[in-house]
Amino acid sequence: MIEVKNISKAYDGKTILEDISFSVNKGECVALTGASGAGKTTLMRIIAGLEKPDSGEVKINESIRKTYVFQENRLLENKTVLENILAVAPDKNKALYFLERCFLLDDKDKKAGHLSGGMKRRLAIARALSYGGELYFFDEPLRELDGDTLKAVAALIKEEIHGKTALFITHDEFSLDFICDRKIEITNKS
Repeated sequence: MIEVKNISKAYDGKTILEDISFSVNKGECVALTGASGAGKTTLMRIIAGLEKPDSGEVKINESIRKTYVFQENRLLENKTVLENILAVAPDKNKALYFLERCFLLDDKDKKAGHLSGGMKRRLAIARALSYGGELYFFDEPLRELDGDTLKAVAALIKEEIHGKTALFITHDEFSLDFICDRKIEITNKS
């Protein structure tokens, strides 16, 4: 499904990624792990086609539907919770289903800008899952969540990506062990 070959990337003369290679099989959820600043987000953005590597290549079927949960929520702050989902996924029943599963159904008419940090994060996840796809990119999706909410949303993600391919970045050990099939350690060479 994904083949990463000899990816290197530098910013302002500082090497972020150097000669990274691995593959991800169809239907597999792979965690990109490593210390802060190791280049995990940069690598994920390169794989998703949002950034260009300095060298190397990514082989991926460009025609498949991709879904991304960014580190930042990227919400429409002046739109309601429901409108945020409908802006990318017009199936209202599906939107309401994911709002319920992310504990936001009672807040569907609130402006996204008025939500707490954890609620915004759950909305970003509900929006991505409503959009759907064959390939998922999750960059710290469960940050700002804890306890039973984290476990319930992690279970929802695992359920929804079953049989699909996903790349996952998180520092939360529960999520890594519960959701991901394997881990790839990214180390910064500089």
